[in-house]
Amino acid sequence: MIRLDDIVEKITPYMTSKDIEEVKKAYAYSAKVHAGQKRYSGEPYMIHPMEVTSILADIKLDKESIITGLLHDTIEDTLATDKDIKSLFGKDVFNLVNGVTKIGQIKISSKFERQAENFRKLILATGKDIRVIIVKLADRLHNARTISHLPEHKKVNFARETMDLYAPLADRLGIYWIRTELEDISFKILKPHEFAEIEYAFSNKKSDWEIYSSEIQGLLNEQLNKYNIEASIQSRFKNFYGIYKKMLSKDLDFNNVFDIKAFRVITEKESDCYAALGAVHSTWKPIPGRFKDYIALPKSNGYQSLHTNVIGPFGDKVEVQIRTNEMHEIAQFGVAAHWKYKLSNHKNKDSLVHVPDSILKIFDTQTLNDPKEFIDAVKDELITNFVYTFTPEGDLKELPIGSSVIDFAYSIHSDIGNSCFGGRVNDAIVPISYKLKSGDMVEIITKSEQYPKRDWLKHVVTSKAKTKIRSAVKNSLVSDSIKIGKNILFQKLLSYGINIEKKENINKLKDFINLKNIESLDNLYIKFSLSQLSIVEILSYFGIDVKSKSKVHRSTRVIDSSNAIVVGGNDNVMVRFAKCCSPIYGDEIIGYITIGKGISIHRISCNQILEIDPARKIEAKWDKSFASKSSTKLKVSCYDKPGILSEVSNIIAKHDSNIIKINAKQISSLKSSIYLELLVRDADHLNDIVESLSSLGDVNEVERLKNMNLEQIELNL
Repeated sequence: MIRLDDIVEKITPYMTSKDIEEVKKAYAYSAKVHAGQKRYSGEPYMIHPMEVTSILADIKLDKESIITGLLHDTIEDTLATDKDIKSLFGKDVFNLVNGVTKIGQIKISSKFERQAENFRKLILATGKDIRVIIVKLADRLHNARTISHLPEHKKVNFARETMDLYAPLADRLGIYWIRTELEDISFKILKPHEFAEIEYAFSNKKSDWEIYSSEIQGLLNEQLNKYNIEASIQSRFKNFYGIYKKMLSKDLDFNNVFDIKAFRVITEKESDCYAALGAVHSTWKPIPGRFKDYIALPKSNGYQSLHTNVIGPFGDKVEVQIRTNEMHEIAQFGVAAHWKYKLSNHKNKDSLVHVPDSILKIFDTQTLNDPKEFIDAVKDELITNFVYTFTPEGDLKELPIGSSVIDFAYSIHSDIGNSCFGGRVNDAIVPISYKLKSGDMVEIITKSEQYPKRDWLKHVVTSKAKTKIRSAVKNSLVSDSIKIGKNILFQKLLSYGINIEKKENINKLKDFINLKNIESLDNLYIKFSLSQLSIVEILSYFGIDVKSKSKVHRSTRVIDSSNAIVVGGNDNVMVRFAKCCSPIYGDEIIGYITIGKGISIHRISCNQILEIDPARKIEAKWDKSFASKSSTKLKVSCYDKPGILSEVSNIIAKHDSNIIKINAKQISSLKSSIYLELLVRDADHLNDIVESLSSLGDVNEVERLKNMNLEQIELNL
């Protein structure tokens, strides 16, 4: 069990005697307020803050962090108050303790609303002081180490939460030893059988590997001495969860995961790292494609090292990592390692730690309104696999694996993402959906008339891109709702002699929305478009009794394309194509405002559209960027002769159209009808096909059909 003297021994080399006295004061206060409390194990609760503080002392965190480790549970679990913490230990410590308390309320299994709110606090706390996160990771680590004392029903939730959120966060901060320990503890709970198999295989080979490692270290020392390179050599084993992931991703068995064992060469100077690399490669043959230079191109969390894989002296594959002492410190402790190098040189604590770009990216998710969306976005940003791409100016961009040209565009600027039309990757033109690879040089092609579409969401993985696309699509839907509501309300009121473009009528309408507590005229139009507001209510306010008064004026509908609904495939969920006439891109179209089902789009010649209330019609026009193929149906009347079906199919194929369904029906001994369902680009494409079919000598007529089930037609050919 850890004692206060143990903690004091750890912090004495880098703290003043005055700082140590304040730490002792915090210990006494924590022991007092936690007195009588027990953990699940039955041990005194005070053991937990002591263990957490010991972890923080190992990382060599500052006085405020050490005190926070001792006090981190006091606000939540004891009678200690905010005022007590502030008055006894200062505002800085209070802010840290309060931040850790808020993060501690995050539970994956809890309601998303609460979870999202706490995640916002986590992100904000990170932006102000990253020590909050490090203290919380130490807290989570000790709780994970004592997970065996939790009730069974809590173990799995705890392990899943740790694996999904805390281990990746430790990775992004570069504190790898905490990440690997959290992963292995959680792995044992979540996948007990797989853990046991790897543990068994590992234990059987461990003694052989230790002998092997000693021999390799000796050989490495000999080679480095030949080149007068001063360095220390360490060996390590990959953590069990890392082995498991490698087995899954590469479809390997345990014996073929060759980087289970690895060696570190730690030098004094950066130049010695490259000299050591030369010594290793001149001795053992490097494996192509297995070298990474994280010194020239550091990871976003500050990690630097050379990684290489070689064919070792016994024919085995050996991984070697080469770094300086300072790089090794950062590799072990990540962001926290900066204290060791900066505490003695900087009095301004705001400049102590550089917040990595990987953490700053999470800030983009703060403004999300939907709680589930927020959680997903934060988890997206915690994933640990990346591609490294470049702008034309040579700036490095780190993006998650699977990122597309759209993700890259949004990583530069929201406006560039919104107007992204394509990309030029390594001087080749690619679509917006192109998946980027490490080393790609990417230039974004934009168009002023381009705008985000719902199907872009299928091609993006970053939270920023998802957020911006969803926001743009939602804004478009709101705009359409306003346009629809205003149009139909205008027509309805005009039919009763009320022109809402006149100032007195607009003022009357404004009085109405104030009476109904509606925020604005736009909100009125939205409610009206969604049938949440009755025309009768509005007419009554204007003093018109719908039952007793006849309509005094019926206006012929005036088409105004500036107020027309834009039809663009699946981008607008309020728009659907009428089955009665199946319009395709290029057809003259008109919209019909349904009750609660959005807008039904018809061909202008559709018989059904001629029979409805003119006031519920709305002008519609095609989106110029509409790029989806549409289904349409044809009836080909022809002479019944062998090969006619093949001739018709060949004509359609020559026009680059796909046949979805084809059926035929014999009309007489001489004549047949062929019924086709095709995919066409637009009305012009369809007209070209119809003209070519009509030119066949045995074809009498080609007719475009309304909705018809081709499967019900008897096939007689």
